[in-house]
Amino acid sequence: MTYLYLVRHGQTVVNTEGRFNGGGVDGPLTAKGVAGAQAVHTLLQGIHFDRIVSSPLPRAVATARLVTAADAPIELDDRLREMSLGDWDGQLLAPWMDDPEFINYRHHMEHWNYRAVHAEGYQALLRRTRAAFNDLAVSVGPTGRALVVSHGIVLTVTANVLTGVPLDHARDTGEVANTSVTVLRTDGQTWTKAAWNVKPGAGQPLNF
Repeated sequence: MTYLYLVRHGQTVVNTEGRFNGGGVDGPLTAKGVAGAQAVHTLLQGIHFDRIVSSPLPRAVATARLVTAADAPIELDDRLREMSLGDWDGQLLAPWMDDPEFINYRHHMEHWNYRAVHAEGYQALLRRTRAAFNDLAVSVGPTGRALVVSHGIVLTVTANVLTGVPLDHARDTGEVANTSVTVLRTDGQTWTKAAWNVKPGAGQPLNF
């Protein structure tokens, strides 16, 4: 089996402000975000990764550097950047919570009119992220492991859809948490979840 270890970036200032934190906005990690990434480093110590790949957004790169060994090579893949939320990026979430299009964005993804806010949309997101995951799995081989550092929508939606969850239900249980670890495995044909949204300190072993 090939294993992909998926880590969501640490908490950022934008997260704490309750703003849309898509691919068109960025912010520094908070002290909590730094501590969370350091805890993931401890959790994953002793696991060998054949490749370490990060979204190029600074919050993900900063997390990747904290999670990995100081001299570990980190590759950047633009296909792992967060979904662009267009006009929403950086705006406060609260004023949009009852808007029909926000409800579609969160709960009825196939019906979300993403073009109305100049956003990317889920289908476009999945085209690039599924290709990135599949390419990475092939590159490390049938017994390889890779570490991916990316974002909440990218990891939640891609991991769920790859493992058979319909797109409209891919966010039903909420996003994976900041500095959580999700592990996918594949035999080259089918993807399954080996671990989901594991927080450091949960006591769940991840050395598959």
